[in-house]
Amino acid sequence: MKTLDFKPAKTKDDFRKNYKLHDLAEYHGKNLLLQWGIDFKEFGKDRRNEKVWEKGKDKPDIIGNYLGVEFLIDWKGKRKPGWWVNKRAVKSYQDWSKKLDMKMVICYFVFDEKNALQERRFALVNFHKYKELSNKAWDKNDVIAFEKDLPKFTKLNLVCLLKEN
Repeated sequence: MKTLDFKPAKTKDDFRKNYKLHDLAEYHGKNLLLQWGIDFKEFGKDRRNEKVWEKGKDKPDIIGNYLGVEFLIDWKGKRKPGWWVNKRAVKSYQDWSKKLDMKMVICYFVFDEKNALQERRFALVNFHKYKELSNKAWDKNDVIAFEKDLPKFTKLNLVCLLKEN
């Protein structure tokens, strides 16, 4: 067996620990969609337990549907407000949005240290402005940051932005 000559930026435990916040965000997000009468189905495959996961095409988590308007959603769990995301993921989301002719929504859920929900916001990719950051994320990935004035993740805000843009 060939030995690889590099040290990963994050360990298997770091990688999987990062999913705990994602899972909380997904739980809260899907619960809200159900309450709001928004249908959804799984889209992106959960690959956290695969032995080898190379960088590739990030896929949004779900496809939502409200009154015939389909859209993509990806859940992001955070410990503090900061509307940033992996640059590679945003590029992939833009590609999926174009390929499927659907709007792409990134939903941010901010939790305190006891996992209590503090805030929820969302960005509509290709509508909300963002900038590339000069510093990298903890896992050495390039990141972008959306402007601070992202709308609160409410049914009214979501439906209005999906219909207007």
